[in-house]
Amino acid sequence: MLLAELERKFIRPLPVSDKLQLIADITKMLQQEEEHPEKYFERGVSYPVMTPTVTPDDTSYKAAFQLQQLWEENDNT
Repeated sequence: MLLAELERKFIRPLPVSDKLQLIADITKMLQQEEEHPEKYFERGVSYPVMTPTVTPDDTSYKAAFQLQQLWEENDNT
């Protein structure tokens, strides 16, 4: 089942309190993975990491770009 389908069918209809509990449970799961990465990752295997690019013309990241500009201005002063 795709993540989008899980969200649409199961997560979106949940009350806010259940969504917050789900976030807490996922956070705990991620912390456990970080404590024992050997249980979840194989040596020598490359795992891609997707990060957003921040460019002046990318409107979906306009706020992030503006924040980045402010930080860079402060670093240069």
